[in-house]
Amino acid sequence: MNNDLQARPKPKFGISDDADDEMLNYQELFQRSNIQPAAQVIREPNIKRQQSNENEDKKKKFSNIDLTQTNVMRNIIIERDVSTTPIQIPKPNNDPFPQAKHRGSEDDLDKIVLPNVKKASLFAKQMYRDGKLKTCKELEETKRSSIDQQISRSSLLTGSGLGEVTGEREIQRIHEENIDRLKSMDEKEILAEKEKLLNSLDPKLVAFIRKRNKKEGENIIRMNEKSTVQKMDVDNQTTSTNLPIEVDSRWIHMDNIEYEKLEWIKDLPKPSAQRTLDDSNPEGVSARFDFKGNLISRTVDIPVTAALHHHGEEPEAAGYTLEELFHLSRSTVLQQRVIALQTLSNIIRQAHTGIYDRDLQLSLIPKLIEAGILFLIRWAMDEQIESIYMIAIECLANLIAPKKDEEILSQTMHWPCGYYEPILTPADIQLGDKKSESDLTDIEILEQDLIKCLFRMNVLKRLVYLLDRMKLLPSLTIILPVKHSFHILIRMTRHSMTCANQIFEERQLMDFIIREFIPEIIVPNEEGHVYEHLLPEALKFCRVLANHGSTLAFNLINRYGLNERLRNHLVAAVNLSSSLQDNKTLGELLSLWRVFILQGHMANEFGSLIPTIIIPLCRMCIQQMPNMVISQILIQLITLFDALIIYVTKFIFKHQNSSENSTNVINWSHIDGLFDLILTIAKQTMIETDEKIELIALRTACLSCLASFLIGQQLLTINLLDLPSKVKLIRSQFFEPILHLKSTKQLIENVKFETAIIPINASVNLPTLTQTNISPFGFLISLLRLTNIIYQIDKSLSTSNKFISQLMLTKDSEIVVYIKKMLNKLTSSGVRKISWFEQFEHIFLFQFIQVINQEKSSDDLPSIYYEILLSLLSSLLKGYHYLAQEILKFVLFDISFWKRSNETELADLSLITNESLCLASNESIKISSSHRTILYERAIEHLPSLYTYYKNILQLNRSSINLNICDIHFGNLFQIDDSFKINIHYADTFIDPTWPYGLLSSLYTNVLSIVENDKRLDIILNTLRFVYILEMKHNLVLYKMLTKTTRFSMIAGIYLLGSDIFLEKNIADYLVAFLNCFNEQHLLQKIETRTNIQSLMTFFDFYRSLVDQYEACSFGDVLYSNYLLIPLQQIYDVQLRKHVWIEHSTILKYLRLKPDQVLFSLETFFLPYENDLDLIRYYAHILLNGTIKKMIQPLLYMIFIHHLNGFLFDQTRIEQNNLQRIIMKNLQAISLNDKILYVEIINYKTFSRDGPVIFSTLPVIRMNWLQKLLE
Repeated sequence: MNNDLQARPKPKFGISDDADDEMLNYQELFQRSNIQPAAQVIREPNIKRQQSNENEDKKKKFSNIDLTQTNVMRNIIIERDVSTTPIQIPKPNNDPFPQAKHRGSEDDLDKIVLPNVKKASLFAKQMYRDGKLKTCKELEETKRSSIDQQISRSSLLTGSGLGEVTGEREIQRIHEENIDRLKSMDEKEILAEKEKLLNSLDPKLVAFIRKRNKKEGENIIRMNEKSTVQKMDVDNQTTSTNLPIEVDSRWIHMDNIEYEKLEWIKDLPKPSAQRTLDDSNPEGVSARFDFKGNLISRTVDIPVTAALHHHGEEPEAAGYTLEELFHLSRSTVLQQRVIALQTLSNIIRQAHTGIYDRDLQLSLIPKLIEAGILFLIRWAMDEQIESIYMIAIECLANLIAPKKDEEILSQTMHWPCGYYEPILTPADIQLGDKKSESDLTDIEILEQDLIKCLFRMNVLKRLVYLLDRMKLLPSLTIILPVKHSFHILIRMTRHSMTCANQIFEERQLMDFIIREFIPEIIVPNEEGHVYEHLLPEALKFCRVLANHGSTLAFNLINRYGLNERLRNHLVAAVNLSSSLQDNKTLGELLSLWRVFILQGHMANEFGSLIPTIIIPLCRMCIQQMPNMVISQILIQLITLFDALIIYVTKFIFKHQNSSENSTNVINWSHIDGLFDLILTIAKQTMIETDEKIELIALRTACLSCLASFLIGQQLLTINLLDLPSKVKLIRSQFFEPILHLKSTKQLIENVKFETAIIPINASVNLPTLTQTNISPFGFLISLLRLTNIIYQIDKSLSTSNKFISQLMLTKDSEIVVYIKKMLNKLTSSGVRKISWFEQFEHIFLFQFIQVINQEKSSDDLPSIYYEILLSLLSSLLKGYHYLAQEILKFVLFDISFWKRSNETELADLSLITNESLCLASNESIKISSSHRTILYERAIEHLPSLYTYYKNILQLNRSSINLNICDIHFGNLFQIDDSFKINIHYADTFIDPTWPYGLLSSLYTNVLSIVENDKRLDIILNTLRFVYILEMKHNLVLYKMLTKTTRFSMIAGIYLLGSDIFLEKNIADYLVAFLNCFNEQHLLQKIETRTNIQSLMTFFDFYRSLVDQYEACSFGDVLYSNYLLIPLQQIYDVQLRKHVWIEHSTILKYLRLKPDQVLFSLETFFLPYENDLDLIRYYAHILLNGTIKKMIQPLLYMIFIHHLNGFLFDQTRIEQNNLQRIIMKNLQAISLNDKILYVEIINYKTFSRDGPVIFSTLPVIRMNWLQKLLE
């Protein structure tokens, strides 16, 4: 504050504020101090402001003008004459206040009904009661009568000369006299008087009067027409009789017919016939939809009352195209925007079900995303109008979270291994030229990952705002929008762990959800209320969030005290036992608790509730069975017991051999007490359940839980003597009765029709699961789980009863049909997409083969079972390491299968003439069929060590607990680390299709560097042994899943692993054996040199590396030379031959192969003839210069002479004659020095393994052609 300003003086203590004298003294003191006052009044001088010459903006200039100021005052004021106005004296009133004016009693007005008016206002009824209300017809008649009077009145008789008052009265008297006189006369007299009057008047005056009357009449009529309608230039071909409706005289403004508008009320023409894809219409016809999202055929006759016709390009076609809906969604009319967004939402919902796949040419969802529907929805969410942002939330939920996906996932939760849930992450974002994701635009992010684009758009903050705002709206209108909001959050959480953490760190959102939808205070469920009540969707959101790891689950429990909240709600549900059938939240609550237990949390809290809460709850549910809601609650309870059994088993197994003090409150005694309860619930599913298909889910959960109980007790070796009695109870009361149910047989019959569906309508940036129906594999897996553990406890049952063989392997068994179909699916070549639900089929196949193997007595398992198990490995999703380990153990340890004799597998080689081959190391290698048999038998002896080798290289040794019981449901959870994640990627496999070749691909690409030569040698030998076994058994893993190019390249790549690896005799033995196998299979002539090697590189890059290695350190090895020559056959790309012969000509020094040393057919090196002129020139140059000698490089010498001779005597192409003459002249020039070369080139006849065959005498036709060239 300014120091010059002083505070206003205040009165001292004891002086009254009302003392005038004191106030005057203070005023005088203040004036004496000469203090400048804080505010001064300055009067503006009356100086005329000069006009500015600056060029001011006109808008600013006119904006200062007050348009309301108008000059309405006249200079001369004339007072109105009020002398004739009567003066009324007000009536005296004795009341103290004037009487209030009112419209009367509303009850009286309600009884009044106005004619021809459906709903009248109170004011209109009062006017009607007072007689002051005039209808439009009366006003129109009054107006017309005034016009008629104006027309009929004489303009000449104004009465202006009779005075202001008497003039009007005199005119009226004369007018009445004329009318009375006219009424007394007949028509003839009137016409006679008219003629007499006209003759007496001046003709000019008569003509003037007639002309004036005519003009005034026309003006009046024209004014009336302008006030009604505006006349338009239309074609007046249509008459009143052609109108679609009759004109009523009571209709206003219908005097003139507007034909253009009448066109719109005509009947629409019939829609054109369905157009198809042809030359005239290459893009087809746009699909049309109704408001529910159903496709509408163009030929269907839909009435206009359905409101599906509109003024589009084709008004006769009903329905809306996507372009029209996008246009309407940006309309300024609220109703149009709502209808468009609602229709788009229904279309998206229908598209996810696959209903359009057969009818539409392209997938609908990717096209909608590409068209920008996400931005359209996001803009609508920013609106402040409730109907707009509510439907936008629904549309977004239908787009990213298909309802069917969540329903199927909920139905598979109680299956074995159903605790896994999918991570729906698309491929990694490609940055391109950008440095980070933040540099990418929204559209670039959207093209690769839609969910990340939603995070970029701040959808989380917007959802918090909308959820908070909807709290103030009527409860019945916000139920669906709130649930759709959670569907969006659940799908965003399923994207990845990064997104889950990002959502969890959105503190405002999480606090709001827990506070409003998982409240601490228990409030009874009220129909239509969601806020401050327990919401199932909120519990599911927390469950999906907790699936992303133990740490996130712990933070969720610890931050919000979910253990107390869940316990309170569980106790409240039990206390309100009468409303269990209406309780829709209890199932989700138990499901969330199950996830926490699987993550290692809240098991002790649940154990403490078992005697007081859980057991009474189970008994109450049993009493209320059968009921669908109660059945779902029992399913979640049984599944929760299953998770508790696994947790306790894992905890005791981990700490029983350690010195650590276990702080776990719950122990196996709690689990043992649940056995009778689980068996009782299982028996409830057998009561009249043959036709109650919905109880199959409860049977599935009971079968799996009983199997987990038996497995856990056997693993912990607790009360082993009690196990047979429990098995007997299960068999008699539950297991065997299930085998005889009609529903069980029906499920087995449906197996051959059921298989997982690959999503075909899914977008790359928005993965979906797209499973249309639930398969029977969950029930069958649970049945096989229980059967397997029963056989392991009572081994005599597997051979005496054979439950599964009798049930599933009957004549014309559907299971066999399914296995054959599945084998073709698994062994399909190329990159195969894996469906999320296919994982249950993999578990079923393994457990079925495992049980059948126990039930077989002396018969061997068919080889198809081993084929399908090995084919399964490359299709397993991440997380199924234990299953892969058990498959390898099952296959590799069955020595009897690999030792089965097969004469075709060990057939003699027909093209091999020598019994041995000499290497560069001067060691001799046997190449006979008997030696191949010995190699095969030696490889089989190494199968146990091969299991350890492949288990390590495939990273299957993730379990630190060596389970002596093979069970996938248990084994997946027994892992080394505690950071187990229940979520796994929906389509990522962890074993490459080239897995039989082990670490060879890593060695080829230098990803794996091994310094120790012995370790490298062991890796190569183990790989060659196992692959050789598969090759000899003609295994489909190699024959169908891998290309021929990959199989050849993986073996030939051994030469890239070191300068002397190929000289090892053990490795060379297998290399020769592989080459013989490939030759038998005609694989060496079927290599695709222009494709990629699976999991490696292009074949051309691979072969270039092979040539470089040969040139550097081959030492002219015969076997290496054989592998190098294979791509140089005439049937392959000429660029490969140019690369070797021209770019790496030094190789010619080392390729000293003899024709009889080639381990495959020679014919392909000679046929077809070479037609590349560059290579022909090179061949001639090499031969004439003496680079190739017959004694040193006999094979190359014969190949080059063969193609050069064929070129010289080729008479079909004239354009090559010049080159032929040049070569012949060069040959003739050297014939004096090297007569043998000249003769062998000119007289060459054909090739053989002994060398070139020449003509003794040149044929006449060749002699004549030779003379022609030398002319």
